[in-house]
Amino acid sequence: MFSKNLGVMLYVDDVAAEKAFWSAAGFTILSESEMMGFETFDMKPHADSTATFTVYAKEFIRQVSPEVIDMQPSVLFETEDIEGLQARIAGLTDTCSPVNVEPFPNFNFASPSGQYYAVKGN
Repeated sequence: MFSKNLGVMLYVDDVAAEKAFWSAAGFTILSESEMMGFETFDMKPHADSTATFTVYAKEFIRQVSPEVIDMQPSVLFETEDIEGLQARIAGLTDTCSPVNVEPFPNFNFASPSGQYYAVKGN
């Protein structure tokens, strides 16, 4: 059986820029380490979340698991305060869309690595 916890691996060009971005966006940085000379870190969108995101340098992944380097997940976050979160993210990046109402309240943005994420309002 699978456990209730979920881990998502993100592959990025600049681990430090991603850590600064996600920390400013309100994520909890759980741990930071170095693997084979490459910086990595674990984070959660909320301290009580069962989902953990581990951020790896693309160059590290090219060395240890090159078959997955081009795979990018499509991640959808949820929030109780879509307007407040959108304002916070818009203050961090110029890639943040306005809140859309269809098909449900939502917006999207890119992190420093250019990966896009979506946010759904509850």
